[in-house]
Amino acid sequence: MHRALRGSRLVTVAGGEGHGAYPFKSCADRSATVYLTTGSLPAKDLTCQAAAG
Repeated sequence: MHRALRGSRLVTVAGGEGHGAYPFKSCADRSATVYLTTGSLPAKDLTCQAAAG
């Protein structure tokens, strides 16, 4: 899907379980919040580390 959507960004959470990354305090959360509140995408694809827990 990411390849099909020109101009999109892929945000990946490495080392996590399942498919939910929002709403946790992580770089994935921050990038999603910025996008939802301003419409700004990350400059490039982003890989975040899963929170320990």
